[in-house]
Amino acid sequence: MVKKLVWAAPFLAAASPAVAQTSPRELVEMTDFSGLAASPDGRWLLYRRERPSTVSGRIETGWYLVAADGASPPRPVGDGGPASWNGTGLVEPGAARWAPDSEHFYIRATIGGATGLWEGSPDGAFAPYVVGDADVERFAISATGTLIYETGPSRAAIERAEEAERDNGILVDGRVDLAQTLFRGAMIAGRPASQRLNGDWFDREALLAKVPRQVRTRHPATGDDRPATADESEMLTTAQPALPEAAERAAAAQGICMKAERCDSGSGARLWTHVALGDGRFALTTRDRHIRNNILVWDPATGLRPLITTEGLLGGGGENTPCAGTREALFCVAEDAATPPHLLRIALADGATQILDKPNELPDRDDLLTEAIEWRVGGSRASGWLVRPKIPGRLPLFITYYRCAGYLRGGLGNEWPLRALARSGIAALCINQLPTSNATGEARYDLGLAAVRAAIAELDRRGVADPQRVGMGGLSFGSEVAMWTATHSKFLKAVSIASVQAEPAYYWFNAGIGRDFFRQNLQQVWGLGPPDTDLADWRRRSPSLQVDRIDAPVLLQLPEQEARQSPELQARLTAAGKGELHVFPFAPHIKVEPRQKHAVYQRNLDWFRYWLQGHIDPDPDKAGQYARWARLAGTRPKPSTDATHSSISASSSNRK
Repeated sequence: MVKKLVWAAPFLAAASPAVAQTSPRELVEMTDFSGLAASPDGRWLLYRRERPSTVSGRIETGWYLVAADGASPPRPVGDGGPASWNGTGLVEPGAARWAPDSEHFYIRATIGGATGLWEGSPDGAFAPYVVGDADVERFAISATGTLIYETGPSRAAIERAEEAERDNGILVDGRVDLAQTLFRGAMIAGRPASQRLNGDWFDREALLAKVPRQVRTRHPATGDDRPATADESEMLTTAQPALPEAAERAAAAQGICMKAERCDSGSGARLWTHVALGDGRFALTTRDRHIRNNILVWDPATGLRPLITTEGLLGGGGENTPCAGTREALFCVAEDAATPPHLLRIALADGATQILDKPNELPDRDDLLTEAIEWRVGGSRASGWLVRPKIPGRLPLFITYYRCAGYLRGGLGNEWPLRALARSGIAALCINQLPTSNATGEARYDLGLAAVRAAIAELDRRGVADPQRVGMGGLSFGSEVAMWTATHSKFLKAVSIASVQAEPAYYWFNAGIGRDFFRQNLQQVWGLGPPDTDLADWRRRSPSLQVDRIDAPVLLQLPEQEARQSPELQARLTAAGKGELHVFPFAPHIKVEPRQKHAVYQRNLDWFRYWLQGHIDPDPDKAGQYARWARLAGTRPKPSTDATHSSISASSSNRK
């Protein structure tokens, strides 16, 4: 039997703001999960909760244990300390391992500024196990229960290396990003630290990331601690067991693309993750172009069978981690466009589901409609999710373009509070990127523009949206599509972007010695060469050179390291009275600090309510922003009288 999650209907009802995450602060402080680890005996599931706090300014984490059969509620076992994130801004998932006898487990936690290993047990014990002057970066458990762990340079050595650069100067090579503050310009493991490029586009790493690591072992019974052998060190990089060839053939026979490099983004389902279940069985998670995960089970005795289908995500936390599994069940973090993350048990026998933990309230009312929609764009079909209030009339429309994975918080990067916009009377549409595997340069932007134009026409045809009141926002490639739409159409009334835009200064910031990959990638994907020899293409692509074509006011909320790469755009926009720039210190590509995320959400909500509805929050602390916005382009938007007057702001000054 194939189960389908009951909340995965084409129309989904979201909860009221009193019980579900709707306001900017509630969206920011939503709990996520990671680090799922099932005990070898199948009795327990260990996992980490991650809750951003606008009070502490940190992402607070805690480890929990729950009976794998769901017979008892989860209970806390220990503090995980503040979460860290990588150079892009993605939260690093929790790491937990069980001893082979299931009597003990080990987790990685950052307590008091030190990242080490803590030991716990199902009976409630929890204590530090490996905590020293160097942070533990990876660890594994051998079949005999021996702990293998890797440490980086000592925290004191890192600080000395940073201070030495400050004193002696920094040699600029391919690892140095001149747009980023070079001395402790990033947050790493909870402290300001120096960061460098790692050679893969704009991915970043700690200053001493290339210093050789120390790998040691510790015997659980004797406490003997010694250097690890080569075979023991290899356990740190051991991946999931490979799928049997028979399982791969069976999946391919069902139309599942098995090799990522051969999968077209517009094709059907592709293998996403897999996890071993014991006895030669595997759970295979697939993903389709609508960013929906389904799970199948391979059994060498019975073949491949579907287990569960969903309209959203099923995984181990984040998008790329598999569910945890035992011989009897899978344990997954589940979420979809209208349902926030929660922990789910899925029985392998029949796909029956049981919710094990739900710190975020699940839908139980119908104040908002969340609708999966599709529409035709030339010879393709576009898809996305629309969330809107249940009130009659044509609504102002906000659009974000790129990827719509899981619960609708703020689009890719979580910058635009989609549900708060909807609660305020603005329909919010998140569009999944059209397949662009064969498109480069301007063709990618034209596809995005065509999808946006067709979406507006479709929602106009349905009588849902007012085509005269449309705003758009985006991060990364989504921000490029938003600016391309602003410079190549006239239907946007307001724009908000979160990322750097290509302009000549952007090229010269990044095309120096050791940055061959940047130059090659810019040529292959964007079709752009050096500005001094390819100026015509730069004039067509760069919004900074087309400000005269932009009619909509533009709000830029950029990480500091990216803001420095767009000096022309912000200077020309502000000089023309067409926009304003806000810069966030320490922020990576995807903003992650809770207070910064809250400020971004709130300002975007105010921005689009102002330009699409003529709404002004009476909060006296915001008087300055509305005075500035009223001066942009020399005009103020007219208040709306169509359908939106009855909406109630989910984040006005009296809900802070």
